Amino acid sequence: MDNVLRFQIDPQPRESARASTAIVRSAVSTAEATLLAFGLYLGVGLASYFLTPATRLMTFIIAMSGVLATMYGLRALSRSRLRRLRANDPHSAETLFVELSSAGVHAWCAHVDARYPWSDFTKSVQTAEFILLVRPNGTGTAIPKRLLDAAGEAHLRACIREWLPDR
Repeated sequence: MDNVLRFQIDPQPRESARASTAIVRSAVSTAEATLLAFGLYLGVGLASYFLTPATRLMTFIIAMSGVLATMYGLRALSRSRLRRLRANDPHSAETLFVELSSAGVHAWCAHVDARYPWSDFTKSVQTAEFILLVRPNGTGTAIPKRLLDAAGEAHLRACIREWLPDR
């Protein structure tokens, strides 16, 4: 298949934000974050047990409270920053064009023109709303399924299977 697939994406409200979130979630392993959090909890517990034998329980509770407060504080700060970024993003409401061919992915809007070879992508993921082409750094391209009929979606998947290296 050496055809070119072109999409004009006129985003619906918050669609760009949902697409970005879906791409990041598919690129970032939640298992690693969970493992890191449990490792931190275990480290705090062991340090409390061995370093403060007289006040183990109280030290553990205070330390865990500090860890949880820090984690939730950082999460709140990140969400606040993300909301501001989304509010000021000129790309979230403008028309985006995506072209897929055997050479790679070409995406552009009024402000940006980006070209990526297929080797820059690690996987393709399908969600209920999008077909995602994911790069290892948590970026990528999202094709809304609302633009595709059943035959178009099948053709897009066939092209992706042919063009995207199996990783």
